[in-house]
Amino acid sequence: MKLQSSWLKSVVKIISTLGLLLAVMVSVGLFIFVRYGQDLPKYDHLTDYEPPMMSRLYTSDAQLLQEYATERRLFVPFHQIPDLVKKAFMAAEDRHFYYHFGIDIIGTFRAFLTNTLSNSWNNRPSGASTITQQVAKNFLVGNERSFDRKIKEAILAMRLEYTLPKDRIFELYLNQIYMGSGTYGVAAAALVYFDKELDELTVDEAAFLAALPKAPTTLTKTEDVTRAKARRDWVIDRMLQEDMIGLDEAEEAKNQSLSFRRYREKPVKADYFTDAVRRELLQKIGNTSIKQGGLTVRTTMNVALQEQAEKSLKKGLIAYDRRHGWRGALTKISLDPKQKNQPWQADLKKIQKPAGSGDWEHVVILDLDATQAKIGFSNGATGYLPLSECGWAALCLTGQQRGKSPTRMSDIVHVGDVVLVSQVEADRFRLEQVPNVTGALVAMDPKTGRILALVGGYDFGMNQYNCALQALRQSGSCFKPFVYLVGLENGLTPETKILDAPISISLGRKGYYSPQNYSRNYLGLCSMRVGLEQSRNVMTIRLAQRVGMTQIIDCAKRFGITETMPKQLAMVLGAGETTVLKLTTAYAALANGGYKVIPTTVDWAQDRYGETIYRPTQDKINLASAQSVSQLTSMLIGVTQQGTAKSLSSLDFPVAGKTGSTNNYNDAWFMGYTPDLVVGVFVGFPKPRSLGDHETGGRVATPIFRDFIEAVYQDRDKPDFKINEIPVDPNQNVVDDDVYLAEEISIPSDEEDAQDLQEITDVIEG
Repeated sequence: MKLQSSWLKSVVKIISTLGLLLAVMVSVGLFIFVRYGQDLPKYDHLTDYEPPMMSRLYTSDAQLLQEYATERRLFVPFHQIPDLVKKAFMAAEDRHFYYHFGIDIIGTFRAFLTNTLSNSWNNRPSGASTITQQVAKNFLVGNERSFDRKIKEAILAMRLEYTLPKDRIFELYLNQIYMGSGTYGVAAAALVYFDKELDELTVDEAAFLAALPKAPTTLTKTEDVTRAKARRDWVIDRMLQEDMIGLDEAEEAKNQSLSFRRYREKPVKADYFTDAVRRELLQKIGNTSIKQGGLTVRTTMNVALQEQAEKSLKKGLIAYDRRHGWRGALTKISLDPKQKNQPWQADLKKIQKPAGSGDWEHVVILDLDATQAKIGFSNGATGYLPLSECGWAALCLTGQQRGKSPTRMSDIVHVGDVVLVSQVEADRFRLEQVPNVTGALVAMDPKTGRILALVGGYDFGMNQYNCALQALRQSGSCFKPFVYLVGLENGLTPETKILDAPISISLGRKGYYSPQNYSRNYLGLCSMRVGLEQSRNVMTIRLAQRVGMTQIIDCAKRFGITETMPKQLAMVLGAGETTVLKLTTAYAALANGGYKVIPTTVDWAQDRYGETIYRPTQDKINLASAQSVSQLTSMLIGVTQQGTAKSLSSLDFPVAGKTGSTNNYNDAWFMGYTPDLVVGVFVGFPKPRSLGDHETGGRVATPIFRDFIEAVYQDRDKPDFKINEIPVDPNQNVVDDDVYLAEEISIPSDEEDAQDLQEITDVIEG
C-alpha cells in the first residue's frame, strides 16, 4: 500500500513538473508572441506579389538581343518548375517542407544542440531556417543576424503558412532567392551558369543550383570550384538519402565535372540600336516596366543588316580618319634605344587600351630600323610592324611632309611609343588608329517604318551619344529634294527650265545679296532635273522664290523633317537642323510613293503574362501626290547616275538619292533609297567642326552608303523602280529671273543673317 502511494506521489510530481514546464513554455511563448508579434511587416501583398523581372529584347528572327533589369530574374510559375529542381532545393534547404507549420521543431532543436556543443554561437551558428522562414526573411524582415530577427522571422513564417498555400510559398522562394553573379531565382541562374532552361537541367546541375543559396558569392567563383563541387555533391547525397534519385543517378551526377558554360552571346553588338529601343519603350511604356516588368520585346532589327551597317560605318570612318594622317602614339614608355632586353611588359600592362579599339592590341615599340619596327605585347610576345603596313600614316609626328607617304619608320614611331595594331599574319601587324570622327547609319523599311538597322556612332563604349537620334545637324543639300517636290506639286515638271545664273536679292537698305553655286560656275537656262542632279544653289533659290517659303516650310513639317523653320532662304539650302532618323523617315515617304511612316524599333511588347501591351501602328496619310513623288524619284535616280553621287552609277541596280554637305564642311550626308529600303548616312565630329577641305557628302558619306547597299543586295532580288513619267510640255513656263523676292519670303533681318546665308551658299554642295 505504501509502495503504491509512493508511486502515485512520483507520478503526481512528474505530471506537476511537466505541467509547470508546459505552463512556463506557454507563458514564454505567449510573451514572445505578444512582445515580438506587434507591428510586424504586412504580408498580404505576397498573395499576388509580382517580383521585379528583367525585360528581354529579341531580334526580328527571335534571337536574344539585350536584357534590362534592376534584378536579373525570370519569374516561373510553380507548375512550370520541374520536379527535379524542387526536390534538389528541398533536399538542400528543407526536406520536411510539406510537413511542418513554418518552423521545423526537430531541425531547430538539432541546430541548438550543435551550436551549443560546438560553441559556435559567437561565430557562424548553424541554422535551421525552413523555406518559409527564408521567404519571411527575404521579403519581410531582412537578414540582420540577431535573435530578435529570428523570432520575428519564425512568427511570420507561421502566419505565412496559415495564409498562403505551400506551393505559393515555394514558388516565391524559388523565384526570389539570390543565386550569385547578379541573378535572382532559379530560372535566371540556370541561364547564366549553364545556358539552359529549367527543364533542360541534369541532376548535377540542379544540385549545384540548390547549393548556391548557402553561399552564392563564394560558390560561384570560377577560379576554384573545389568548394562548390563539394557542396553540390552534398546536395546529391541528400537527394539520394531522401529517395529523390536512385543510386546510379547519384553516382553519375557526382562524377560530372563542375564547369560553367558562358551565357549565350548576343547575335550582334548593337548598343546604339538597343538604346533606340529603350528610348521608344521609355516613351510608350515607362522606365519601371522596362527594368522590372519582365517584358518580352520583339524588335525590328535585321541581324544581317545591322552587322553590315556597323561594318560599313566603321570602315568609312576609318577611311576618312586615315586620309587625315597619323595623330601619334597613345602614350610612351621610357626605354633607351641603345639598350636591349629592357623591362617593358609590366609598364605596358598598366596602360589601358583606348575605348573603341575593339580587337586591336596595344603594343610598345621595342626597336626599329628604316623598314620595320619590333613590337612587344603585354603578355611578353613580340612581332613586327612593317613600314608597308603604315603607309596611310602620311602626317608625320613633326607635322612636316604633310600629305606625303612616310619613307622610314622613324617618320611615324619611336622606341617606347605605345600604339595600336591589328594582326595581318603570324608575326606581322598593321598600324591602327581609333577615329575621332563619328557618324550614323539608319536603314528602314519605307513601307512600314520598321528600322532594320541603326548605328549611332563609331563605338558605344567610346561615346554613348546616339548621333542617329540625338544629333541635331544641318541637312545641307539633302533638303533640296523637298524644295523641288513643292515645285512639282505646284505644276512644274522635271523639265521646267530655271535660270542658273548670278542672282541679286535685295536686302533693302543693306544693298543686294548675291549667292553663288559651290562650283562658282553657271549653266544658264536648264531643267529642274539638272538643277537637282548637279545641286545648283542658285536654281534652288530661284525655285523657292517661285513657290514661296510658306509652302516649303509646310512641306518640311509635313514630312517630319523639322517642327519649326524660320522663313529664310538659307533654309532651302539645308541650313535648318534635323536628325538622321527624321531625315531618313522623310526620304522613306518618297520611297513608298508619298505616304507618311512612323519610324519604330519595336514590332510588339508583351508583359510577363504574355499580353501584348504595345504594338506600333501606321496611319496611311498621304503627304504628296504619287505623280510628284514619282517624278522626284526619277530626278534623284539621276543624281546617282550622272549627278553629285555618280560614283553609284556602277551599281548593277538603280538607286535614288541625294548628297549633302554644310557650311565649312562640318557635316557630310547621303540619303538614298530603293523601293524596299531607305538608308541615311551622316558623318561629322561630335562637336561640329570642319571635316576638311572638299570632304563633302559625295566623298565621305556616299562610299559608306555604297558599301552597305551593295552588300545588302547581294542576297536580295535587285530593286526596280516603277517610274510614272508624264509627257513633257514643250511650251512649259520658264521660271523668271526675278531679282525681287515673292511677298511671303522674308529678307534676313540684319547683316549677320545675310553673312550666314552667304557662307552657307558658298560652301553647300550636292
